[in-house]
Amino acid sequence: MDNARSRITAHLRGGEQLLWVGQPDPDVRFTPADAFLVPFSILWGGFAVVWETTVIVSGAPPLFVLWGIPFVLMGLYLIAGRFIVKKRWKLATVYGLTPSRAIVCTGERSFSDSPVRGVPTKVDRSKDGRHVTVVFGHQGAMGLFGFYQNTGLDFFARGLSPSVGFFDVHDPDGLLRALDHANVV
Repeated sequence: MDNARSRITAHLRGGEQLLWVGQPDPDVRFTPADAFLVPFSILWGGFAVVWETTVIVSGAPPLFVLWGIPFVLMGLYLIAGRFIVKKRWKLATVYGLTPSRAIVCTGERSFSDSPVRGVPTKVDRSKDGRHVTVVFGHQGAMGLFGFYQNTGLDFFARGLSPSVGFFDVHDPDGLLRALDHANVV
């Protein structure tokens, strides 16, 4: 946790106080969006594999074989790859909360932040109460692009979603106390 704290501290402004530091739980794989994404990915991947197999077996022209390859690759990513990417992203991510900002550091150079006062904030506890997700700048359903957050398909929303989120935090009580201290919730 010392490495996490030092990564966040590097982004603090003069006089800014750090209320909470945490990380997403890399073992949490599914989100509510997966109720749609899992069946969709199986349908997509299944259709792409059937298409590609049929094209190859029938001896169709090379253009048809090449045409199906990106669809098969996307199907494989939707079915399994996005979960690998999501876990790697979570292992590299650190969250920090100050009285004025929510800070997210992903990797060594990627950094984003959001004001915490005066912006809509959405707090979701998991059913078992062991995890919490907090999204700052939440706008209703966050539009189409917010749907992709924390799914492994985040690249669809990169730079387009107005919100910053702390996803699948394994320290819900500590984060919620810090939010109360920042007078956000």
